Amino acid sequence: MRVLVYIIIGLVCMLFESSLSSHISLDLFKPDFGIPLIIYVTFFMGPRAGFITTICLGFIQEGLSGAPTGSIMFVKISIFLITTFMKKQLYIDSKYSFAMTCGAAVLLESFLFLSLSLLARGETGNMYNILFYAIPNAIFTGFVSIFIYSLIEYLNASYLDRVR
Repeated sequence: MRVLVYIIIGLVCMLFESSLSSHISLDLFKPDFGIPLIIYVTFFMGPRAGFITTICLGFIQEGLSGAPTGSIMFVKISIFLITTFMKKQLYIDSKYSFAMTCGAAVLLESFLFLSLSLLARGETGNMYNILFYAIPNAIFTGFVSIFIYSLIEYLNASYLDRVR
């Protein structure tokens, strides 16, 4: 039940972002709404729920993006695997440590996407664009993930704990 609620939250956020970005130029302020949800579900609900969330959000972002086929899914699964292995080494105790983890994951996602395009196509034409927007997107995603963490914690405390 909870995983479905988190996937719906991610879907609404991604649809809002994709519909808003066509009307307003948000080049520096395009947060990745999938990363905070993938990290939250993987850390607090386990790898099985995290994998389901990763696959669903990866397919949604794959459909909404103009990136080469399969690249978004590859990067999301890579972030999920890294999060799963780092689950024992990282301790998320507040929304601020969660925001820092999400920001670092977005930076890693940018470099994974860059290395994938470099290895797959052998081109570096889009490299400067990805490098230029990586840090602002990571900062803005970290900022947005504070609100996502607070929303999920509020939903857990108010509604989702009663469902059991």
